[in-house]
Amino acid sequence: MENQGNFSAFDNSTQTPPENNMALAIVGTIVGLCAPCCLLGLIPGIIAIVYSSQVNSKFNAGDYPAAISASKNARILSYVAIGLGILGIIINIVWYLANKDSYMMMLEEYKRQLGQ
Repeated sequence: MENQGNFSAFDNSTQTPPENNMALAIVGTIVGLCAPCCLLGLIPGIIAIVYSSQVNSKFNAGDYPAAISASKNARILSYVAIGLGILGIIINIVWYLANKDSYMMMLEEYKRQLGQ
């Protein structure tokens, strides 16, 4: 007869599942759309969603280290997507402030062409 104590490493009933960071991954994906090139922030956000969706399934399969790894990867990629999105917002604000006069002249030209 085998000792049931040998299988305690596979018993995840005493461990709590790691945070899956799904909300952070979704926010990272949405904010990542504001990145200088929208794919630059969108790709890490989508990969973060994939990792965060794997956390619970890996935990339920008994692979606790892989679940923790997927959780960390999701969090890191979410922060990367958020950082790229914030960088894109800052670049857009600086570009607008630097070119505000030419932008307004362009709008005035369009108005003049339309006869307004």
